[in-house]
This record gives sequence, structure tokens and C-alpha cells, in this order.
Amino acid sequence: MNDFFMVFYNSPHWVFIALGGLLLIAELLGTGGYGLWSGIAAIIVGLIAWVLPLSWPTLWILFAILTLVSAYLWWLWLKKQGKDKSSKGEINQPQQDLIGIKTVVTDAIVNGSGRVKIKDGTWSASCDQDLDIGQTVEVIGVNGLTLDVLPINH
Repeated sequence: MNDFFMVFYNSPHWVFIALGGLLLIAELLGTGGYGLWSGIAAIIVGLIAWVLPLSWPTLWILFAILTLVSAYLWWLWLKKQGKDKSSKGEINQPQQDLIGIKTVVTDAIVNGSGRVKIKDGTWSASCDQDLDIGQTVEVIGVNGLTLDVLPINH
């Protein structure tokens, strides 16, 4: 059994490559990107350990740094692509994400109230003017479960 631990101790590159593989497998189960970037960082550390004889503490510190850097770079890329959800809407107010959506009136807006279609459902809508069915509108605000809309004139 001691021979096994000696091989483990003397082969840090295989340990980090295996750790990277396990993290990449975990990513397939749906960790939202964190397993991916940690796994890639572990594999990079394993390749570095294969080339350079570094101590275990140095390798773990390198792994931690590469994981943080890769996660930060991933966050920057998501932010640049507009896919960062951390700045969208407020907690427990997902309706705020509807602001800016262009949609159509499904039930005529008469005397300030009607309905609009968003995805596979309809929402109560309010507008200062009467609008016919099929009129294109843009969501400009949310009041509870009622969307404030404005007509889009083509």
C-alpha cells in the first residue's frame, strides 16, 4: 500500500490530470461552467507539473490561481456577450427582465387594460391609449403582474 502512495506522491502530474478529468465529467452533470474551468485549470497544472518539478503546495496554489483567473475571464466573456445574469433584474422580480420586449396585443387594450402575448402565455397590459388586436407594442414597465406598454409605430 505504501508503494501506491509513493507513486501518488511522486506523480503529481497524473493527480492533477485525473482531477481535471473528474471535474470535466462533473461539468457534464451541470455545474454551470465552474467544473469546466476548474477542470481545465487542473489539466494545465498537470501539464506544468509534467514539465517542471514543482512542490505539491506550489501546484495547489497554481491550481487555485488558474481556477480563479479562468472563472474571472469566463465571467468577463459572458458579460461582453450579454449573457451575464448577475446584473439582470432584481432578486424575486424576474418580470423586470420583460422590459424592452416587443410583442403584440392579443386582447384589445380598451380603457387602459388588455392583454399581450409573451412567449407561450399572455400578460395583463396597460396603456394610455386604446390598441387593437395585433398592434405591436414594447414593454416599458412592470406594475405587479401588469405590463405597461407603448405602441410601436412602423
